[in-house]
Amino acid sequence: MRIAGYMAQMRRRYKAYRESGMVEEQWTQHLRDTNQHFCVVAEEFTTWTDNITEPMPDDCEDDKWKPDPDFIGKWFRCAMTESRKQLMIPLFVAHDRTMEILAKAKGLSKLRDAALLEVELIATIDPITTEAKASGQGKIKLPGHGQWIDIELPKLDHKRIDFRLDKPLTSNEPPTIDKATLERIYELEFNLGNKAGDTQGEPNKLSPMAQKLYEYLTRTERISADVREFKGNFKVNGERFTVEQIKGWMYEIVGADLADWIGEGVIKLNQI
Repeated sequence: MRIAGYMAQMRRRYKAYRESGMVEEQWTQHLRDTNQHFCVVAEEFTTWTDNITEPMPDDCEDDKWKPDPDFIGKWFRCAMTESRKQLMIPLFVAHDRTMEILAKAKGLSKLRDAALLEVELIATIDPITTEAKASGQGKIKLPGHGQWIDIELPKLDHKRIDFRLDKPLTSNEPPTIDKATLERIYELEFNLGNKAGDTQGEPNKLSPMAQKLYEYLTRTERISADVREFKGNFKVNGERFTVEQIKGWMYEIVGADLADWIGEGVIKLNQI
């Protein structure tokens, strides 16, 4: 996820939260039920201040792309203070805990000590190779507490570079493609095959399920529709559907000129 995208998503969620009429507990449960909770890993955060630039117009000259610590500070402040209620939790990975390293975000040192759960990983140095290795030891500091507590951590005997849990490390099997993607590929191939002979194309017709989705979106008077937000509420005869299935029907709706894509998994319905 892009930094600017994270902040925009935060604003959209707070707007939806205010308009939902839900209390905080109901809203966070809604986010869990619809699989909208996630964690953003800010890896090598030590270098962000010096290397991350603020988004600029597409026609911006290259020499105007310069590190913008103020922009990183705004993102850091957003992630520190606004993420909890929206379940967009950040994980900062850095080599130091000073605010100079953490994006130079002024005025947040007290917030860091009060709000952050901090874990320090302690390494051992190989006397021969001088490489750092996991020692299985560390320290943790709970939010609001100044004391570091010794803890034991899993000790790895080799560097891990594959973090998959549900797949074998090596496999000769071809990648699987979900049904919605297959249907979309077929649709594209069919349309491309007929385009050469068409002098005036007929209006695109929606499949029964795409039609039901379109009727649901118009019935609920949505101008824009984010699949992650309405997925849990859209059902047919009591049956719910995966994000991939719904996105396949959204492709049909866009292909029928009834909507336009405005973001990843987000469409804007055309006004009739």
